[in-house]
Amino acid sequence: MAAKEKPIKKGKLSEIVVERLNARISSGELKSGERLPTERTLAENMGVSRTVIREAIRIMVDNNVLELRDGCSYVRQLSFDEIMSNISKTIIPDEVSMMEIQEVRAVLEGYIVKKAVENITEEQIARLQEGIDRMAQVMAEGGNGSIQESDFHKGLAEATGNSALKSIYMLCEELLSSAQHNAWRVARAIGARITAVEEHQAILDAIRSRDKNRAEMLIQAHMDYACENLRRMYEQEKTE
Repeated sequence: MAAKEKPIKKGKLSEIVVERLNARISSGELKSGERLPTERTLAENMGVSRTVIREAIRIMVDNNVLELRDGCSYVRQLSFDEIMSNISKTIIPDEVSMMEIQEVRAVLEGYIVKKAVENITEEQIARLQEGIDRMAQVMAEGGNGSIQESDFHKGLAEATGNSALKSIYMLCEELLSSAQHNAWRVARAIGARITAVEEHQAILDAIRSRDKNRAEMLIQAHMDYACENLRRMYEQEKTE
């Protein structure tokens, strides 16, 4: 039995109970899939009524932290995507962490493009081509093609058919999205040559030809240039 906690004396009681239970879940004292102590036990340990405990549990169920099964409360088991999302909230988006994440992304991209060559469908190829065509149009009109670029790489991850790989890649993509957008802006501002359309078209052509080695070579060169743009952006920020 858990040690008796200090009685709750102020604030909205149910919210304080929620905070305490969340802390026990975060610390690992209450594990994913584990059944909570009974309402009576929780009430006695926290020095509150069972009505307060019941309200706190309702709040946590509504927030998808707990789930009810057969009249009992359990810590909800997180999906892989939810775990990835929680990880993203703990990463500080500074220069060092973003450059390191870009390195991880580059490694993933090499594997992703090879798996895409093996598994991509003609329909998926057609969607990627539409995205490149749209990128060319946006850039010709003076816009930023970073959104279309992001969609292209997400499409490649989708084409692998590996949901875990896609989730891990999407975590990197989510963390880098703002920095990548700014890197495009800085590259344009300093007059750097923007080769995104040509690079993505070449990658897609290699995939369409089922040329795994060429596709991997092209995407690694693309990642090297993306890393250079990101580094350039941070250098620019230091001078502003």
